[in-house]
Amino acid sequence: MVVKLLRQESPPPNRQENDLIPGRQFLAPGFQFMTDRGESRKITLGELAAMTGGRVCGDENVVLSNVAPVDKALPGELTFLSGAKNYATHLESAKTTRAAALIAPEDAPELPLPSLRLKNPYMGLVKALQFFFPEEKPGYLIHPAAFVSEDADVAEDAIVGPMAVVEAGACIGSGARICSQAFVGRGARVGRNSLIHPGARILHGCEVGENCIIHANAVIGSDGFGFTLDNGVHIKVPQVGNVVVEDNVEIGACVTVDRATMETTHIGEGSKIDNMVHIAHNVQIGKKCVIVAQVGISGSTILEDYVTLAGQVGTVGHVRVGKGATVAARGVVTGDVEPGSFVSGFPIKPHSEERKILAALRKLPDLLKKVRDLEKQLETKE
Repeated sequence: MVVKLLRQESPPPNRQENDLIPGRQFLAPGFQFMTDRGESRKITLGELAAMTGGRVCGDENVVLSNVAPVDKALPGELTFLSGAKNYATHLESAKTTRAAALIAPEDAPELPLPSLRLKNPYMGLVKALQFFFPEEKPGYLIHPAAFVSEDADVAEDAIVGPMAVVEAGACIGSGARICSQAFVGRGARVGRNSLIHPGARILHGCEVGENCIIHANAVIGSDGFGFTLDNGVHIKVPQVGNVVVEDNVEIGACVTVDRATMETTHIGEGSKIDNMVHIAHNVQIGKKCVIVAQVGISGSTILEDYVTLAGQVGTVGHVRVGKGATVAARGVVTGDVEPGSFVSGFPIKPHSEERKILAALRKLPDLLKKVRDLEKQLETKE
C-alpha cells in the first residue's frame, strides 16, 4: 500500500465541499491524506456476513467501499459500533452517521441503517479491515540492494528488502518477509510467514517462529545485563545463550529481548508484547501472555501462561507470576504471584486491598486537619 501526500487546492474528486469532515480531509492546510490501492475494493453487507458468520439486519445488498469511525464515515462506508466504555456515545452517533452500514453487537437495539450483528463485533471489524486493506507485497524477492550471504538458507518465496542483511548460516522460512534495513544474524532463524519490520534485529543464534511479527527497531538477542565486581571493576559476564520466540508471537517497536547467559530466553506461543518493553536474560514467558508498553521484566523471571502485565509494570528478578494472573499498571512485582490473582501497587498486593489503601489516603488531609483541631482543643483546655 502506497501512501501519498497530495497537494489539494480544492476538494478531491467525487467529494463535495460539505463532504469534508474534520479529521478526515487534511493532515495540514492544503494537504489531503490519500491511499493508493489501485481500484477500490467493494463488498456487500451480505458477503461480509458470509465471511464473518454474522447476521444481517436490513438491506444485505448495500455496497461498501471502506471502513471509517462512526462519527467520520461517509456514504458508502462501513462503520463500527463497539461494546467498549464509549458504547453509549457511539450508539448515539450511530443515529446520525452518514455510513451505509455498521457492525454491531448481537444485542444492540434497533438501528436506523443496515447492520451486521456479531457476538464479537471486533472480529467483524478485523475481517472488514483485512478485506479493504490487504497486505501488499513488493515486486521483488531479494532486492538488489540487500546483502544475503551465500551460506544463508533463504526460501525461494521469501522476501528480503533493500539494505537488509542476512548473515551466514541464517535460515529464512517460506513466505517470510525481511523488510528494509532489518538484520538477521549468523545462525539465526525466521519461521514461515513471519514479518520482520524495518530496522528490527534478530541477532546471532536466535529463533523466531512461524507467523510472527517483529516491529521496527526491536532487538531479539541483545546481551543480558550481567557483570561481576572484581577489584572495584565491573567485569562483563559473557552472554552465550539465545532467544527463542515461538509461533504466532507479536513483538512491538523498540522492544529488547536479551539473550540468556547460557541457556534460552523464551517467549511462548501466541504471546503479544507492546512497544518499548524490556525482557531481561533468562526470562521465561508462557503461552498467550499480554505485556503492555514500558514493562520491565528482570532476569530469570517466569510468567506462566495467560499472564497480563499492564503498562509500566516492573518485576524484580527470579520471581514467578502464576497462570492467568494480572498485574495492574505500574505494579511492582517483588515476590511470587498466585495463579489467577489480580494485584496492583508497590509492592504488589491484592487489587481490592490496594484500592482501599488509596481510598484511605484520599481522606488523609481531612484526618490530619481533624487531629490538629483536636490538639488545639486539648491545648486550650490545659
